[in-house]
Amino acid sequence: MAVVVLLLGFPFALLVLLFTIGNVYRRARVGAIFSHIWATTYCFLFGLRIESEGTPPPRGSFAVCNHISHFDVLIIARMFPTSLVSKKEIRKWPVIGFMAAAVGTVFVDRGDRDKTAGTVAQLSGYLREGATISLFPEGQTGEGDRVLPFKRSLFAVPADLGLPTHPMALVYKYPATAWADDTPFVVHMFRQLGRPTHRLKIIFGEPIPAGMERKPLAFEAQARVEQLFERAHWD
Repeated sequence: MAVVVLLLGFPFALLVLLFTIGNVYRRARVGAIFSHIWATTYCFLFGLRIESEGTPPPRGSFAVCNHISHFDVLIIARMFPTSLVSKKEIRKWPVIGFMAAAVGTVFVDRGDRDKTAGTVAQLSGYLREGATISLFPEGQTGEGDRVLPFKRSLFAVPADLGLPTHPMALVYKYPATAWADDTPFVVHMFRQLGRPTHRLKIIFGEPIPAGMERKPLAFEAQARVEQLFERAHWD
């Protein structure tokens, strides 16, 4: 069923792409709404039972979160309409890569610092046009037992625009949900489909006020996410 929903989502993602040709900022806004609806359906099919605390970021926000599983993308898109930042390798994945691009996902080449300025400019444009951005600053998934060090380059976006940064934290009840090894995405996804339910918590923290420089902001954001992560832990 999950594969069917994925394939049914393809033509709608194509419509978003066609409707927004020539305007990547409109694509970000429209694509975020589509992703929100699509992710809500997927979360139901995967049996994701989400407990939330706090208030999700408002429209036009820059939000950051720890990264544990490929479910993270679905959960955040389910909680509020947002454009996501992803590693460039995702763009090459069959179907999923096209759909991600069609709804306005920003792809980052973390191995090429020369492209960072272009990514910062694109994200800044999204935010100026009222889109919301969600970022996984760890740059990879972890084992779900701690928050990994944040990569700092993209914190230039809220720092330069004078915007607050909204910290979020995810924690899963079952460690097996983490995607921390070299298991292919499709294999991991189908393993998770074998579970009837997945329990998780997401906590939205208070925004970090604008006015900090990029590096101090990145360190403060990591500290805030770590605090939320510890609060979210299961007993």
